Amino acid sequence: MSQSLEATATVALTPQEAFALAHTLGADRIAWDGHVEKRMLLRDARRIERGVQVFERVRDGRRMILEYDVWYPGQVSSNRMVKGPWWLADYGEGWHFTPVDGGTRVTWKIAYRHRSPVLAEQMAAAMRVLFRHELDARMADFAAAALDSGLVRDALAGELPRFARHRDRER
Repeated sequence: MSQSLEATATVALTPQEAFALAHTLGADRIAWDGHVEKRMLLRDARRIERGVQVFERVRDGRRMILEYDVWYPGQVSSNRMVKGPWWLADYGEGWHFTPVDGGTRVTWKIAYRHRSPVLAEQMAAAMRVLFRHELDARMADFAAAALDSGLVRDALAGELPRFARHRDRER
């Protein structure tokens, strides 16, 4: 059974600024997202757009390759897992940016389905708690990062930071 969760915050940024910050990679992403250890473009990609794959490893060791299937800068994006941990059958996430008085309402939604047929209800409940905690913490990190003009400036610069591509990784 698929499940979904979402977290919302209002930030004092334009939708374009919030969108750029939400899609940072490499050192810029690690600077604000306390759960991410690595987030980088794969293959020969030089920017995120529809069809591009991104590798992400989070603090608990979960690794995924996500492929962007929707990309409308300043408005909405979504991706889906093409490779991930054995216990996840499906995973996807999306961002939605809505202009409001004084800034932008940002919604981060995840949808997932676990693979385990054994103890399915218990597994679903445990995953819901895990993902709820992670999503809330990551949205709080995003809202805090929106207050950092340096991070926002770097996100808008259009230049890839260190370790934003898999070919840039440390050896």
